[in-house]
Amino acid sequence: MTKHRIGAITEFADGQATPVSIDDTNLVVWRDGDDVCVVKNRCPHMGLSLTKGPGGPRAENGEITCPWHNSRFDLCSGENRDWAVGFAGRKAPGWSQKLIGMGRKPAPLTTYPVSRQGDDLYANW
Repeated sequence: MTKHRIGAITEFADGQATPVSIDDTNLVVWRDGDDVCVVKNRCPHMGLSLTKGPGGPRAENGEITCPWHNSRFDLCSGENRDWAVGFAGRKAPGWSQKLIGMGRKPAPLTTYPVSRQGDDLYANW
């Protein structure tokens, strides 16, 4: 694992998910006061961006919702909270959710450990 500087804590708005790209790795940085979490900007369902898509970026209360298929995840643990429950911000009927899931089982986001040195934040991958 290599330590990568992701920025100063002041570069990330409190209560917002911010997409960043470091050394060709796309990340989402979530800041909640002095707590910072970093996940890979890639939904495990189809590998699409968590911050760009037809449903628009949606992150609040420490969770992010995939703008493609509405899968919802905890931004610090990566835990899956809902799996492919709709499309582009719209809820799908229950009978179609397995179809939207395309046979893929719920999976967590990839998370990265974060450390802080002064105001600088670092993630390891």
